[in-house]
Amino acid sequence: MNEKMVKYAVFNNKGGVGKSTIAVHIAHGLALDGYKVLLVDMDGQNDASLFLGFTLQDYKKTFYNLIDERRNTKLEECLIHARDNLDLLPSGSIDLMNTELFRVSRIDLVLEEKLNDLKSFGYDFVIIDCGPQRSKVNDAVLCYVDGIIIPVQLQAASVRAVGNIYEYLSDMRLNSGMIKLIVPNMFDQRTNDSKENLKLMKEFIADDHLLTEPIHRRVKIAEAGKLGKTVFEYDDESARQFLSIVKKVISRYAQEE
Repeated sequence: MNEKMVKYAVFNNKGGVGKSTIAVHIAHGLALDGYKVLLVDMDGQNDASLFLGFTLQDYKKTFYNLIDERRNTKLEECLIHARDNLDLLPSGSIDLMNTELFRVSRIDLVLEEKLNDLKSFGYDFVIIDCGPQRSKVNDAVLCYVDGIIIPVQLQAASVRAVGNIYEYLSDMRLNSGMIKLIVPNMFDQRTNDSKENLKLMKEFIADDHLLTEPIHRRVKIAEAGKLGKTVFEYDDESARQFLSIVKKVISRYAQEE
């Protein structure tokens, strides 16, 4: 059993910033590097599952079955083998999960209890793809994880909205030090707007160590997702961008030791 399991939420409370794309590629990149990874799809659109080639028809039991107290579902019944070293835990209905979590007295403990068995599976990383809103599900996730990775689309409104995440953590009485990486996404080096917003982000984020290199906007990234593939399986040039982020995640992992 691996005694060290690091849990990251990929989160931004603004939609359309590429959370699922970032989550899937971090998870698969870590798996390709030899780490054992669980990707938890907690976004109601199920994009992380779709980007790995899985649809609703491919699974019967999901995270919702674990949350539902009326069922006696075991964790292993909900896991899908997605790639070598990479498993997927789909979410099911986010709305129903939120309803169940409103009945929970200790939102800060619920995922620790429901996912306690993960420690015996030998995972090095748990990557959770979150939906873009404040919700009971996201409250529970943020209380459970060790750190947060924030993808930010390089538009002025999206860059400024990062401050809302710090407010969310403060409202939850969680430490802003949980924010481990901020990923500038959808960078278009041909436009002054992207360049100016990248500069704005660098000015806004006081700690240079939080920022990764930007992910450039590429058609191949979207094409891969539609095919149920990652860029590691589809386009080497795009894959190199995500590898730099994976290396940063591994570096953070090493610092935890």
